Formats: sequence, structure tokens, C-alpha cells
Amino acid sequence: MYALLRAIAGIALRWYYRNIHVEGLERVPRHGPVLLVVNHPNALVDALVVGWILPRRVLITAKSTIFANPLAGALLRFIGVVPLRRAKDEAPADSPLNPARNRQTFEAVHRALARGGMVLIFPEGKSHDEPSLAPLKTGAARMALHANASGDVANLSIVPIGLTFERKDAPRSRVFAQIGEPIGMESWHVPPGVPPAEALTAEIDTRLRAVTLNYSTVDDAARSVRLASLVAALFADVPPLGQLSRPLGEETAIARRIDELRARLPFADASLRARADQLIARLEALQRIAAQHDIMVEDLGVERGLPKAVRFVAREGWLLLIGGPIALWGRVNHWLPFRLARAVAMRSVESAADPAMRELVAGTLFVLVMYLAQTALVGAAWGPLVGLGYLVSLPLAAEINFRLSDRMRWALARARAYLLFRRDVSLQTKIREELASLRADVLAFDQSLGAVQAEARA
Repeated sequence: MYALLRAIAGIALRWYYRNIHVEGLERVPRHGPVLLVVNHPNALVDALVVGWILPRRVLITAKSTIFANPLAGALLRFIGVVPLRRAKDEAPADSPLNPARNRQTFEAVHRALARGGMVLIFPEGKSHDEPSLAPLKTGAARMALHANASGDVANLSIVPIGLTFERKDAPRSRVFAQIGEPIGMESWHVPPGVPPAEALTAEIDTRLRAVTLNYSTVDDAARSVRLASLVAALFADVPPLGQLSRPLGEETAIARRIDELRARLPFADASLRARADQLIARLEALQRIAAQHDIMVEDLGVERGLPKAVRFVAREGWLLLIGGPIALWGRVNHWLPFRLARAVAMRSVESAADPAMRELVAGTLFVLVMYLAQTALVGAAWGPLVGLGYLVSLPLAAEINFRLSDRMRWALARARAYLLFRRDVSLQTKIREELASLRADVLAFDQSLGAVQAEARA
């Protein structure tokens, strides 16, 4: 059942998100007990992503309030999800908490680790829309310390995973899952004078912050992510159409570098700070030019040669000719369940995590129901073999529809850029000069701030 649900979740994730990029998978032990500690920006989707990217079976812990729904609770228990009773969901604030409220959860986690299993926990204790990690609860640390001290859990590793969503509420956006350096409980030592649970929680916090983006405000986050995307496009060559979906990990690394540079600016002189403002203004001006002409920043350097244009039209036209009918078949057969799922997703949205979570769950249910109904009708009309062939065609056609739709959208943007620069050669010449100048100035600025940091440390 777990394997079946994981496969269904993987299909749903691939259909909803354009690209899920994983980095550091080699850091996850292939065998032995593992406690996964993951940030929690996107509700149920976070667990689906982690379960999909890791080849090993994962025991998931979830807040007990989800189990209040009888159907959801029955399904979650059936697939092995363990309820975690949070203090905020318990008795009124003036009533004492039952210290044994999570005894069964701790025992289930301990049994899984003793068997050499992998357990997922969200140490923030909640899903949220904040631009930074929430203060971590001590539950993950206490689980790890208890397991390590029990004597029947050997070589326990705590593995941090940072999830970054380009736009977690937007279909066909990108996801980055970065796996950080594990904590080996056999070699980890408690610092003197610090309670073990607090010390280990602080260590988990440090490891999680190393694989997540953390900002003081939502505006700071939006500004940094926008600049990272522009810088990534600035230094990228014009990519082949099939590779236009740049992994979000590249932009995440640049966003971290931008944060480092911003932290150094207070130590810089006025002229260096003015250079920073000028660079940002020039990057944003480049973005405005691309937006004004409805083209992509990556396409500002596209070649104007006629032979390449002919090959481009022939290649994309051939793909559309072959894949178009299949994509249309997928779009027609999935239009109703996808529309219904989107309608459910956008009802009474209270958090940015609501649309993706609802659309994935509702979409999966609606698609499965439609598949069964359509297959039954086709099988009754033309026989079981035709019905089976029809069923097999549906997910394949949907996959091709998503991929081809993305590619055709990029192809149209590339064509617009090509036609624009064929009409106005001087515009592209000016843009190319600005691109070359910006690349050199960004690198020089980075080196200058590096020198400032070295001087500050000295």
C-alpha cells in the first residue's frame, strides 16, 4: 500500500510542480535508523515531497488534529502515519498538560528506529508562511536522545532536509529539496552545562538553517529571491528549450550568496554601497525590458541567424505535430477533474499552503474517480482490452500535455525574442553590451565585498 500511494503521490507532484530538484541525496544513509528533521512551509505537501525523493520507506508523524476526520484518520493510520499531540492542541492554557500524551507516538518512533527504519518529523511543530524557520520544539531531540540511550538503536543519524518552494501555491512552479550534513548520535557530545535536549535542538536548528532560506521579513525574502533569479539568468547561456526549467537549487545558492553580501555591506564604504544600489537598479532595468516585450531574461542573448531559426521552427513544429494530438487527448480527458480540484483548492484560502495541498489531494481523488468511470464506460462499450488500453493512455497523455505545454510556452517566448531582435538589431547590441558589463561588474562587486569582510575580521 505504501509503494502504491508513493507512486500516486509522485505522479501528482510531477503534474503539479514543474521540477523537483534534490541535492545531497548521498548524505542519507541507505541502511540503519534515521530521524529526518524537515522544515514545514507547505503542510501535507512537505511529507509527500520527502516520501517521494527518498527511496526508503518513511514513517511520518503528523499533528493529531488531522485524525479528527474519521475518513482521513482511518486512511492515515492504515498507511502508518503516527499522530503527534501538540501542546497547543491540548486542553485550555490554564490546564496542566499530560506529560504522557505522546507516549504512544514516542514508542512507535522508537520501534521504527530499533528496526533500522526512517522517521520523519517536522521540529517546527507547525506549517506556516513565515519567511524563516519557526523556533524548533524539542520533540525531535528528545526522540533521538531517548533512542540513542536505550541501547537497542545503534548508529542513529539525524538528517536535516530543507524544502524551498518557488511559489508553493502555484502549479508548474519549482521545488528544491536540499539534504544537509547528518548528525551522528554515536559521535555527538552534549556541550558542558547545557541540557541535552536543548543542545541537540540547537544543533538541529543550525543544520536546518544551513539548508533553508531565512529572512527577517516577507519583503526581504521576495527581494532576495527576485535578485537571485535575475543573477542566475544573467550568468546563464541561452539554454536549449528542453533545459529551460533551471533547477531551483541554483537560484537558492545565489540567494544565499546575496544574503552574505548584504551582511557585509554595513562594513563597506559609501561608494561600495552606492555600487550595490546601481547594480540592483541595472538588473531590475534588464528585467523590465524583458517584461515589456514579454520575453525571458535568458533569451536576451538569443542568436539572430536564419539557419538556427529554421532548425528551431522545424524541431518545435515536428514536436508539436507528433505530441500535440497526444497532449490534446490528455488535456481533454483531465480538464474536468483538474478544474474541480482547482475550484476546491481556491475555496476559503487561509494560508499559502492551502491551494497546493487541497489541489493535490482533491485532484488525485477526482482523477482516480474519473479514470474508473471512464474506463468502465469504454470497457462496457468496446470490451475490456480497449478499456485497459484507454486507461493506460490517460496518465501518459497527461504527462505529455504538461511537458509539451511548458515547452511550447517557452518556444513562443524564444520566438518573440528572435523576432524582436531581427527587427531591432541595435536593441540587442545594446542589451548584449549591458549583459557583458553587468557580469563583469557583479563579479568585481563580489570580490570587493569579500575584501571588506576580510578586513573586518582582521
